[in-house]
Amino acid sequence: MSKIDDFKKFVSIHPEFINQVESNNTTWQKLFELYDMYGENSSYWDKLNKSSNSFDLKSLFSTIKNINLDSLEENISSIQKAVGIVEEFTKPSKEESIEPKEDEIVNIYGEDNDK
Repeated sequence: MSKIDDFKKFVSIHPEFINQVESNNTTWQKLFELYDMYGENSSYWDKLNKSSNSFDLKSLFSTIKNINLDSLEENISSIQKAVGIVEEFTKPSKEESIEPKEDEIVNIYGEDNDK
């Protein structure tokens, strides 16, 4: 088996490296060079995985830290209003039947119909 085949097998066992390449944290070339230098049983790979996981955690905390709660509350309020308007348009309307009143009917000229 060649070194490249060994590396492919190593990567298939460790899919976290695929994620690192796809998220542009490293390249296949760099990973292969590290694999060639350290081999697959080195503790270096554990360090690399831990550092990538802590980076994701740090970016998550950074994102949460930068959320403007007032803006978030305003956006939620706007969404609730929009949902309320949509509900008003989509809910079935009560059919209000208009029953004629049994009062005396006065014609256009103001005269009683009884005459």
